Amino acid sequence: MNPILQRNIKALASGVNEPLALKLQNHKKSQRFILNDKFNIYDNKFETFIYDDDFMHEELNHSFDNFLAKTKHYPYICFFGIANALLIKNIAPYYKRIFIFESEIELLYLALSILDLSQELSSGKIHLLDTTEEKVNIQFLILFDMKGVFEYLNLFELFPINSYYERFHNQSYQQILNFALANTTLLIRNLHYTLDIPFLVYDNILCNIPTMLENIPFQRLLNQRKNTFDTAIVVSAGPSLTKQLPLLKKYQNKAFIFCADGALSILLKEDIKPDYVTNLDFSDLTKNFYEDQDNKILNVLAIGTNYNVASKITNKCIILNKENPFFKNLGLSDFGYIDTGTHVSHFSYTLALALGFKNIIMIGQDLAYDEKGNSHSKNFAYGSEFEKESDIEKNYCIAYGGKSEVLTHVLWNDYRIKLEYLFACNQEVNFYNATEGGARINFTKEIS
Repeated sequence: MNPILQRNIKALASGVNEPLALKLQNHKKSQRFILNDKFNIYDNKFETFIYDDDFMHEELNHSFDNFLAKTKHYPYICFFGIANALLIKNIAPYYKRIFIFESEIELLYLALSILDLSQELSSGKIHLLDTTEEKVNIQFLILFDMKGVFEYLNLFELFPINSYYERFHNQSYQQILNFALANTTLLIRNLHYTLDIPFLVYDNILCNIPTMLENIPFQRLLNQRKNTFDTAIVVSAGPSLTKQLPLLKKYQNKAFIFCADGALSILLKEDIKPDYVTNLDFSDLTKNFYEDQDNKILNVLAIGTNYNVASKITNKCIILNKENPFFKNLGLSDFGYIDTGTHVSHFSYTLALALGFKNIIMIGQDLAYDEKGNSHSKNFAYGSEFEKESDIEKNYCIAYGGKSEVLTHVLWNDYRIKLEYLFACNQEVNFYNATEGGARINFTKEIS
């Protein structure tokens, strides 16, 4: 194998993009693309060079000047296509990060055979996204949620790297652009178009700080309980929970139970006592979940949890959401930080991770309606048909097991994708998916 290509593959395999490294390692060169001695690439299918063979350097210089003029002072730039990578190599010093979307594995193979980009790849200066990769959406979410990128998502623009890609790959360009915009929208969906929700959350934060100071610091909880047990069960209130309850009751003493607030009353009716109950809802909708309380159950609340609900709950630990400048400036680091995510099962999962659990079983996390149209489990505080008539946009997605489709809605589908993203960031954990009938979640490691 070409030594330059070897170095580039080694850089990708070092944790940067292992699926692409493996694909390039096993790639068998075709006869569609031919590299000449000028490092120009001929496409036999369309019978053309990627660059004009007589004026390639002039075209490269023009593109270089054009892109710099369009994106002056941008922290990152996104290209559709890698071409022969000459432009990428020359323009890299002017940006903190470069993202390259390419659908032709052969062009990636040839480009990485021409120039040594191993340092740029391993340092995170250049990111290659193989758009045919099964989990490219997860890669996108991880990359564009990074510090220094997320803050500048409004600058996102996808530039065809040259006229060849505009002329012969326009359909792929439109598909990739739509894919990128959809995932960008997913990343910023929590930034509400009005200020109502941020103001409500901020009000809750200010009201909850005195309550937090009076209760258990999260750091003390970690010091006392971290790594004391291996297996956690995260319980959500989806329709499939009903049929999981007998088995959960049988094995409740074999694992620690992390319960989403909506599932609390369901478990208590079955004489199942969770160890932790999580809540992050900014509204007071969850107040009915706490009609019955047990002081042996620890309620873990996000700092933005509705103040009236938080004040009603006994035996609680209130923790700060994310380790960001706003929370750091409060000087309350002893009370801990955690990524609570946007829904309570995400919160339960990250809490289980923080406490050092190695095996995490998720049940009732359907993120879909059942065959009768029920949105929640039997005995849910607001009824099993709570969201049946919801006016939230509905659609179908692949069901758990991959053999059929289930009805979901746009918020649940967002949660599903964010869970996949979360699992992809924590590859060392083994996941057992005990949900049946709900939406499929692609686990990093799935053990049956």
